[in-house]
Amino acid sequence: MRPRQLTALLTLGAAVTIALCVGISIATESYALLILGATVVVVSVLILMPGYIPLFVFGLLMPFSLPVPFVLNLPFLLLALGLCAVKYWLQHGLQNRKLAKQSVHYRILDVPIAVFFAWIFVRYFMNPSIPNLMGFGMNVTGFRSWLSYALAFGILFFIGRFVANRAGLVKLMRWLGYVSIFFILVMVPVTLSKSIALGTLFMRMGMFVATFDNGMLRLVALPEFGLFLLSVLLLPNVLKLRRATWLCAAALASMAVILGGNRTGLGMAFIIVTVIPLLQGKFVKFGVITGSALLISVVAFFAGPALSQLPHTGFLRPLGLVSPALSDVTGGDSNLEWREVRWQRGLEEIRKHPLVGVGYGGLENALESDTQSEEESEDLSVATGGVHNGYIAGALALGIPAALLFCYIMISRIVINGLRAFALRKSDPVMADVHCFICANLLAYSAAFFVAEDMNEPVIWFLLGLGIFVGQLRPEAKKARSAPVIVEPALSRQLA
Repeated sequence: MRPRQLTALLTLGAAVTIALCVGISIATESYALLILGATVVVVSVLILMPGYIPLFVFGLLMPFSLPVPFVLNLPFLLLALGLCAVKYWLQHGLQNRKLAKQSVHYRILDVPIAVFFAWIFVRYFMNPSIPNLMGFGMNVTGFRSWLSYALAFGILFFIGRFVANRAGLVKLMRWLGYVSIFFILVMVPVTLSKSIALGTLFMRMGMFVATFDNGMLRLVALPEFGLFLLSVLLLPNVLKLRRATWLCAAALASMAVILGGNRTGLGMAFIIVTVIPLLQGKFVKFGVITGSALLISVVAFFAGPALSQLPHTGFLRPLGLVSPALSDVTGGDSNLEWREVRWQRGLEEIRKHPLVGVGYGGLENALESDTQSEEESEDLSVATGGVHNGYIAGALALGIPAALLFCYIMISRIVINGLRAFALRKSDPVMADVHCFICANLLAYSAAFFVAEDMNEPVIWFLLGLGIFVGQLRPEAKKARSAPVIVEPALSRQLA
């Protein structure tokens, strides 16, 4: 069978599957089958596509968990990495040994990162945790947090093998944008639908879902896709689009950040849209964006008391970052108090165990039911690293020295990638854009660590590993200029 015929049959089968799932979901008013069918079709297509990058990026950005019985919130990235690893070893196992020896291997695990993960390995066996088959409640083991570190190590191990070269790097950056657009187009209609059934289904699939005061759903994972899409759109040498297409994609990215209702997302977006033009040497653009952001902040600060009197202020929640009035009416102050309680609990435990931390878990048989009191909820947050401050969570679980080592890894990569981005602007614009992407996103996540992320977030280690990989790629060979051809005059030939 020819490749075109096989592609046509696969496309037909995927269309029939989706159509059946849509019909059954509409008839039964249950959307679980539709989401399951769409996931199966998308994953099957990604597996059959050549290479590893589409499936890897899809698994990295996937906001849902695998619907595996008895295991709570099993990350989709585990399946994606496993499938990519099988494809890699099968391909290289069938490859000629001479070609295998000629393939370039990149060393992503440098000394600081190797020391960090060696300590994680030692710390885990100091107080090992088994997989939690019963969710949370009677058996809070903390294994899910350790698993995130294992996935981060897997990303560092495979990223150089999956991307392999400059062409793969450009493909990776573009697929980050494509997958972000896909999830934005899926999640924005759900946000606008006000469907409690869809919200409940998304929560069962591992996504945190809240509601705005007008009834629309607030999907907390939505801003991350807007940030990645926004970052890629600011790289003109990596993703070249027509102006109309670029404006539509930028509108989608902005919509994702706003509809997420996340103040942290807004702050990260500001860092990204200012740092990338600055590293690209576009100082006028940097000044315009910074001035516009300051102007909007000043207007929001003074208009906050009036805006807080509106009947629906949920979408103005991100502006609570600069407006005390909006922060109060949208629940920002109470949310900050909720976080501060957990920060204090985490700092108390760090003072007791400053060198090696407390690890994850340790609440076996401490909670009697799935419904926790406020005190039990605080205990659960501390035990699982969910104190909503990445630096405190890292020092709490692994000790202060490990947290300081992580800070050194982050700062060194930000500085190195930032300097290379600025230095390669003219000699290698494509690589300069990739360095801009890495530096800006690492800066954004380092700021988000103060209120949200943990050190075991796989996306963070993806950016760190990508920064090391990009630094090891050889610069693009310049095309040799053809030597001038000297034409011998006809008269000289005749005289000779």
